[in-house]
Amino acid sequence: MTRTGRALLVGGIAVFVAAVLGLVLSGHSVLRYSADHDRTRALWQLWAPVTVALLVAVLLAPKKPAVDPFTGTDPRTLAVRTWSLVVLGAAFAAGYYVSPRGDLWFLGLKVALLLVIPLAVVRVTWREWSTVDLQGRWLRPLLVVTVYIGLITVLTPWSGSAAPIAVLAVVFLVNAVLEEVFYRFWLQTRLESLYGRWPAIVVASLLWAVWHVGIQGGGGLPLDLASVVANQGVTGLLLGYLWSRHRNPWMLILAHGLVNAPPAMLIALF
Repeated sequence: MTRTGRALLVGGIAVFVAAVLGLVLSGHSVLRYSADHDRTRALWQLWAPVTVALLVAVLLAPKKPAVDPFTGTDPRTLAVRTWSLVVLGAAFAAGYYVSPRGDLWFLGLKVALLLVIPLAVVRVTWREWSTVDLQGRWLRPLLVVTVYIGLITVLTPWSGSAAPIAVLAVVFLVNAVLEEVFYRFWLQTRLESLYGRWPAIVVASLLWAVWHVGIQGGGGLPLDLASVVANQGVTGLLLGYLWSRHRNPWMLILAHGLVNAPPAMLIALF
């Protein structure tokens, strides 16, 4: 691990610790956990599925490390492109937070900053993970995802009316697919190549978490930031670890999609 990698890891851990301590000490250890409603859950209910699933993921991790697709790439070029993605992710979080909260603005900003500009300017591609050998990389991550979604269903049961299939499809593409492509497939993979696994996972998780302030805010920026770090940020650690060890994009997209649209909601459609 490089010196920069150690600094990113220590700084990222400090952010997580500060967020949790701030919530506990201020008496906000019960959090709103979804932008779709105002229901809340205690921190342990949000963390238990992630903790158990992460332990299972560690136990089932393949012995053979994932191949670094950027081996041989000029480090300076890779660093410029990687930090360009970081800037775009931060711009999306900040731009959405200070902007009108309309659906069209959200969609346009997200597609522009997380898809169009990375493809056109940063020169990322859709094919970066297409050469990954997925043989033997299906059952283990699927077991992890099953444990995770099962525990979420038990500890944070869904209630309410099901959204139309067309709405779920759009949400799936714009959130589950696009977010995993940007934050994990494009950003985290490059951060890993430069700085190591856990610095990359922590940074990508925090950057993914902070944009959620724009849809789950309301308690003031410090409290909102602490809340999303303690909720989405912790979830990002699991998703990031799964990507780092298994490099199976479909399992991450499945997990993210099921978090957004729980099995109970899908069953309600029928």
